[in-house]
Parts: sequence; C-alpha cells; structure tokens
Amino acid sequence: MINDPAPLGHRQAIRRLMRGCDRAALATLMADGAPYASLVAVATDHGGAPLLLLSQLSEHSRNLAVDARVSLLFEARSGAANPQEDPRVTVTGRVARSDDPAHRARFLARHPAAAAYAGFGDFAFHRVEVERAHWVGGFARAVWIDDPLRGLAEPAARIAEAEPDILSAGFDTGDWRLVAVDPDGCDLARGETVRRVAFDRMVETPDDLRHALSQGVDPKG
Repeated sequence: MINDPAPLGHRQAIRRLMRGCDRAALATLMADGAPYASLVAVATDHGGAPLLLLSQLSEHSRNLAVDARVSLLFEARSGAANPQEDPRVTVTGRVARSDDPAHRARFLARHPAAAAYAGFGDFAFHRVEVERAHWVGGFARAVWIDDPLRGLAEPAARIAEAEPDILSAGFDTGDWRLVAVDPDGCDLARGETVRRVAFDRMVETPDDLRHALSQGVDPKG
C-alpha cells in the first residue's frame, strides 16, 4: 500500500463507486471502545458526502451519541467468483445530524420507500463529513486518499441550485423518471426502483449537466 497524492482518477473512481451504492457497512465505536458494524441504506449529497437515515433507537445511533467517528465500506458488486476482486472503498470521517431539506430530498430520491417512516420521531437524517478514503481496486491495488471529495463544493452548489428546474424539464427516459442530479451523474426511478447513471466525466455547470442529459441516459447501464 502507498500513500497516494490522490490524483483525479482515484477521486472520480471513489465518487462513482459511492454514488452507485444504495447500502454500506457502517462501523461505529461502542461505549467500551469495541467496534460495531451494521448495514445501512445510504445516499450522497450533491458534493458526494454520504447521507444516512438512522433510528435513534438503533445500536449505531447510541454509539454515535458518544463518539461521532465512523467509517463506511462501499463495495462494487461485479459478480466475480472472488469478491476480493471487486473494487471497494472505505471512507472515514465524522457524522452529524442534518435537518437540511436538500439532504432529505436526496435520500428519499434514492430510497423512495423510506418516505413511509422518515417522518417518525425516532428517525433522523445524518451527513458524514468525509476525511479520508481507502480505495482498493483489487489485489495489491490499495491507496489512501486524503480529502477525497475535494473540488466538489462549487460545482455541487451550482448543480444543487439548478436541480429543481432540471428535474422539471422533461428529461425522463420512457417510464423512468429523473429524480436527482449531481456533478457525477443522475438517478432515475420507476416506482420504488432507482437506478444510478454515471456520467463519463464530472460536469461543473448546469449547462454542462443539461448537455449530458440531452445525450440520453440509460437506466440499464
């Protein structure tokens, strides 16, 4: 393993993998310092930070009330006979509760079925402030990336501001409906089924995003 200066290629690969996952393994620390892992549904905000909807009655929420440090493991499932051949990334950082309506909308766009309980009093949305990432591209291909979401703040803000107009512009594909956009791609929904479509390159402006959408998006990949 090496400590890589985080070239853009690694950052794009990390974001694409994270945004393509709808679940992750969440690791927290129990009060006695013992590690605890759990499965959580996950989305990302416009800038790529993981978003979680957590029950305050859960074990991981009790852990987070004491220590906000977390790690999340995202795995790209290719169907390989040996799962260690699949790319994966572990991100580390700190989690905080979020009452931002945009975070709620992003999560529910990715997980529409969660709307049935997202309003319950014991559930709350959270955002993970990512500090580092450990990218594993397969055997003997591992690298630490500091500040893996660097460079996304300004493009993400521009895309987030334009998102309502873009979603209402009629970019739907057949019976698939456009429900979310960001600098790295878009989410399409059909009922409660959501598919992620990644762009070939990051878009930095609403006009770039509209152009990418006008080229056609295929929910089948």
